[in-house]
Amino acid sequence: MAGKRTIVLCSIDLIENMNITSEKTKYPFRNIQFEGAIEYKLQGLASNNNQKSWKYKRQLYTQALMSPSFNNQVFEWINELWNEMETCWNSLEEDCELDLIKWMNRFTNEIIFRISTGKKNDAVIFHYKKIALEYNAFYEKEREKIEESENFIQSIDTFVKGIIYFYDFNKFMRHYVPFIREKVKSLLKNRDYLYDKIYDIIKKRRIEIENTPLDQPLRHDLLTSHITANVAHDINSVKHVDADLLRPMADTEIFGSMIDFITAGTSNVANMFCFIVYYLGHYPMVKQRFRKELNTVLKTKFITYNDLDKLQYCDAIINEVYRHCPVFSSINRVNVEKDVIRGFDWPEGTSFSIFYYAIMRRKDYWTDPEKFDPDRFYKIEEKGKYLLEKQYVKKSFTMFGGGIRTCPARKLAMMELKYLLASIYRKYDLELADMDSLLKYNSTLITTCKELIVKITPRDVSYKY
Repeated sequence: MAGKRTIVLCSIDLIENMNITSEKTKYPFRNIQFEGAIEYKLQGLASNNNQKSWKYKRQLYTQALMSPSFNNQVFEWINELWNEMETCWNSLEEDCELDLIKWMNRFTNEIIFRISTGKKNDAVIFHYKKIALEYNAFYEKEREKIEESENFIQSIDTFVKGIIYFYDFNKFMRHYVPFIREKVKSLLKNRDYLYDKIYDIIKKRRIEIENTPLDQPLRHDLLTSHITANVAHDINSVKHVDADLLRPMADTEIFGSMIDFITAGTSNVANMFCFIVYYLGHYPMVKQRFRKELNTVLKTKFITYNDLDKLQYCDAIINEVYRHCPVFSSINRVNVEKDVIRGFDWPEGTSFSIFYYAIMRRKDYWTDPEKFDPDRFYKIEEKGKYLLEKQYVKKSFTMFGGGIRTCPARKLAMMELKYLLASIYRKYDLELADMDSLLKYNSTLITTCKELIVKITPRDVSYKY
């Protein structure tokens, strides 16, 4: 962040107080409120430094995700969309090569859009139509839908990657330095396009709800849950006695939750999935063992929600890939009270960066840290091999942050990742098109996959559905 000091921490003994789950923590915020965030209009939970406002939004956000039937409903949507994407893949040429990150971005966006709004945006099928069929074969209206879908996906990617410009460059550089100035103008134009789209969705849904009779049930999704919170139409089953949490949400507050959910839910899972495919492509014995677990747990039956919890080696693979290639290399914290760390006094408002990329590779905490081995996360309590991991893994590894700022959608992310891995590796051979090519990625505030060309070949298997 231009002109601001950040203290980088690479040892677990320095970060213990930053990851406590009590609301009395001295480190409730992720970042100092910087002027670039104001210009870029970052309004979600991640950038909210008002504790009262953050608590209110977080409660409603979590409430929407924790309804009794929510996980089962999301699982059904994921399964339904996978069947659509499988049909698309089976219609492609044999031994077809495709850019996996493009497919995954559209899959994750369609899922997160449906969770957010209750509606399908058909991002997967539109992408298939764009690359597989003659473009001129569509009527003008169909072409417009495809272009609109592709533009929406691209705008999310551009928005997320653009945050770094407002984080690293001060106002003068953003508006007066050549090249940077032009880039910032295009980013602001893209932001306005994306924000207008989401605000339009919110306004239309609010009108639909207002015109719905009170005795008529409403669908359950994040947007409906937020709009109806603490009003006559309230669909939320959990109520709070805290008076500060018993007011309706304004459109700006709803928008903050929506933009966080849609952007993070699209990019993070898609990128992580591609990183896993890359590593499995280079470690065939790990892939073989993963398929063995799939055969043992799933046999020839349809995947159920409860089956996902039994895929423990799959969990280990995800964790080990993340340790080597984290989507978030560091996690920031800001203290609201003075604190003492390693004998030094740090005043209120100091910015700290927990550099997990380094922590997850330290020889103090990890056995042969440069080695790729999912076994370091697999039933280590039963083994005598990974002694360091037994002692330090809970403090030296994280995928979803820590403390009160832990990602509230972590269970959804893992459900989606594990379902996709199980479904795809059961039915397809995924081979890297170029085994000698290094992983193509960008790493700024987050690490994203630029391109991953793979060959997909259907496997000769049959299942009982």
